[in-house]
Amino acid sequence: DGYDPKTLLTSKEPIMSPVWSPDGSKLAYVSFESGMSAIFIHDIRTADRDKIATFKGVNSAPAWSPDGNTIAMTLSKDGNPDIYIISLQNKALRRLTRHWAIDTEPAWMPDSKSLIFTSSRSGKPQLYELSLDKGERPKRLTFEGNYNANASVSPDGKVIAFVHGANNSYKIAVLYKDTRMMQVLTDGPLDESPDFAPNGAMILYASQDRGRAILAAVSTDGRQKQRLALSDGEVREPSWAAKRH
Repeated sequence: DGYDPKTLLTSKEPIMSPVWSPDGSKLAYVSFESGMSAIFIHDIRTADRDKIATFKGVNSAPAWSPDGNTIAMTLSKDGNPDIYIISLQNKALRRLTRHWAIDTEPAWMPDSKSLIFTSSRSGKPQLYELSLDKGERPKRLTFEGNYNANASVSPDGKVIAFVHGANNSYKIAVLYKDTRMMQVLTDGPLDESPDFAPNGAMILYASQDRGRAILAAVSTDGRQKQRLALSDGEVREPSWAAKRH
């Protein structure tokens, strides 16, 4: 319901893109505490932190794999923003995309074998799917409209939620993978950062109310909508924990 928020970290510099580990014990996020972007893993119980990406350029958009062993991210250390994955066991880094366009915002499929990501390689931001098997090229998923970005995948992998932009309005939409049918769920004008609930029935997202950033939720079929109450401040980039921590 949005009540009783607890602060995990306070900084004078931006903290962005939080994402829960599958077991609900840790958060990965982007911090600018050192004056440049870096990706940290934060232990909820102990508050211990591990810096896992502090390369030259962009370090952004961390995404925890469903098996908990890998984090996908966007890095520009080799020139252009591309998708990389890092093993949390041995810190081995692997580059997945190589393109002149901006590739960002990775989201894992439930089997940890492929990723959905946002790319401008078609000229405008669109969603693509990339298998982790070497040699396979990304497949474009979205074709309606000039802006489709920031994917979140349902727990069963059948539905992709994302931000759909049209006529200067940004709304939450879903794409059904089997049929490739798209459905717009919210009214805009500035809805962003969708994230599926662990049961796949609701989508949490950031919205605007009288010029103030708030949290809201919508059912996957768009019939039920809810605003979450928060006592003060503005809220962006929600992440729904799969398990209680």
